[in-house]
Amino acid sequence: MVDKIIDEDIRVLNLIAQGSEAAFEQLVKKYERAVFNTIYRFCGNQDDVADLAQGIFLKVWRNAGKFKGKSKVSTWLYRIVVNHCLDFRRKNRLSCISLDELMEKEIVPDALKTGDDRIQAQNIELMRRAIALLPERQRIALTLAQFEGQSYKEIAEIMGITVSSVESLLFRARTALRSALNKWRSNAGF
Repeated sequence: MVDKIIDEDIRVLNLIAQGSEAAFEQLVKKYERAVFNTIYRFCGNQDDVADLAQGIFLKVWRNAGKFKGKSKVSTWLYRIVVNHCLDFRRKNRLSCISLDELMEKEIVPDALKTGDDRIQAQNIELMRRAIALLPERQRIALTLAQFEGQSYKEIAEIMGITVSSVESLLFRARTALRSALNKWRSNAGF
C-alpha cells in the first residue's frame, strides 16, 4: 500500500514537471496542511505562513522535474520547506516573532482558566521557551520527529545528514529540554 502511495506521488510530480496544473493542485491539497503546520512551527508567525507556503509550492512547481526519485516525494518536499524556512529566518530575523510573543497573543485571561488549564498553559509555555532556546539543527530535528512524525531516516534525508547524526541531535535536544524544564520547574516550585 505504501509503495502505491509513493508511486502515485511520483506520478503526480512527473505530471507537474510536464506542466499539469491539475496535478499541482492535487499535490498542494495533499500536503498543504503539513506544509502550513511545519512553517508555523519553524517561524511562529501566522502572518508569514501563507506567503512562505506560496513560495514553497512555487519552488515545487519550478523544480518538479529535478526530483531524482532517491527519496519519497514527501521527504523531498519537507527538505524544500525546511530550507525555505531557514532562508526566511536568516533574511528576516526581525519578521519572525518569538514563541513567547505567540503565547502572549493566545493567552486566555486567568479569570477564565481552571486550575488544570493554568498548569497546562504553564507547561506549554515552558516547553515552547525550551524549544526556542535549542540550537537550530536540534530544533529542526525535534520538530520533524515530534510534531511532524518523520522517521529518523526521513529526517536525515531532509536535513542532509546521517541517521546517527539525527539520533545525536535528538538525544541532545531532549536532554537539553529535560534539563531546562527541570530547572524552570524547580525554580517555580513545581
